[in-house]
Amino acid sequence: VTGALGIAAIWVVLVLAGKTGDTGLALFLIGISLILFTGLRRFFDAIFQAFEEMRYQAYMDLVDIFLTFGVGVAAVYAGLGLYGVALAMITGACISSGLDFIVLMRKVGRPSFSIDLPFLRKLALGAMPFAVIGLVTFLFGYANTVLVTLIKGDHQAGLFSSAHRIIWGLALIPATTMTAVFPFLSRIRKQPMERHHETIRRVIKYLACISLPFCVLLILYAPRIITLVYGQDYSGAVPALWIMALAPVFSFAYIPLVDLLNAHYRQGLNVRSILLCAALNLAICMLLTYWLGFVGAAAAVLVAELALFGLTMFFSWRYMGCHPRLFAYWKIPAAAILAGLVLMPLRTRIPLPAGICVFLVLYLGLLFLIRAFDDFDWGMWRSLVARFRRATI
Repeated sequence: VTGALGIAAIWVVLVLAGKTGDTGLALFLIGISLILFTGLRRFFDAIFQAFEEMRYQAYMDLVDIFLTFGVGVAAVYAGLGLYGVALAMITGACISSGLDFIVLMRKVGRPSFSIDLPFLRKLALGAMPFAVIGLVTFLFGYANTVLVTLIKGDHQAGLFSSAHRIIWGLALIPATTMTAVFPFLSRIRKQPMERHHETIRRVIKYLACISLPFCVLLILYAPRIITLVYGQDYSGAVPALWIMALAPVFSFAYIPLVDLLNAHYRQGLNVRSILLCAALNLAICMLLTYWLGFVGAAAAVLVAELALFGLTMFFSWRYMGCHPRLFAYWKIPAAAILAGLVLMPLRTRIPLPAGICVFLVLYLGLLFLIRAFDDFDWGMWRSLVARFRRATI
């Protein structure tokens, strides 16, 4: 029903905007693929996640990606333009959704369709906080770009957006990780809180091992990364990327705490945190953009991420008993900083791929040297390797 309403809204907007003919049809197909089929796939993925069968979700994601890319390349070479891109998106979304449903019926169970109004009302009320979180998070990703456009123009907005998209893309790492961890947190919800604390502590530790190298590499190679991804015309975005390079340190830490609160039906606390930080981001962005341009917008993003980390940590401490010592991993930042200092004089003398490899070797070597991983970490790693071998045989 919501998908049908969304498609109707897209059609009304296209008509009011005067987008008719091939362009309107292409945009309409893109809207259908994003709203209807992607919405269905997210629903199917939620069921796989609840049954801890995320591998099927990954398989269908690959099908969607390869189909969309393959059909899209063929359509562009055939000269279909925007209509070809729309055709590729609707093809990938439609086929992956159908395969998702087939796998769901074969591996989980056949659905039973019924109308249960009391359950629907309960579901809608319970989903409202998550809807608010999703909407505010989506707007948060574009609000600063809009403000920079209104205040300083399209050029500076483009510079800010190019740097912000790199940081925004890194958020997929903790989000994907928590997709696998969240069902476990829900399953042990009624068990002693110490088990939750230990799970979150391990997740934060492993995410820190990933986020800190990314931050150091972004700081060291910001000019070359911007040029490589967007071209020389966007080299002015480097200061914004330098500022926002520290944002993953905070987002990789608070996302596990957000899911911990969600698993214990404390999503209302997350709504408060996100709304407060979104308002803080907008206020700082409007203030600093007038003075500093897109660099001020980048500073607003960093301050908002820090504030969100602080609020989430406070609520987790107060309601979940998560002590701030969960973040007491001095060995990991020490290894990342030392590896970065060693690489700093070499970063302009060696190619980017070689520099990244040198940094990773130094970083991993330092982690092993200072014994950042304990027996539990090694045991879990050996278990994962053994499970992967059994799955591939």
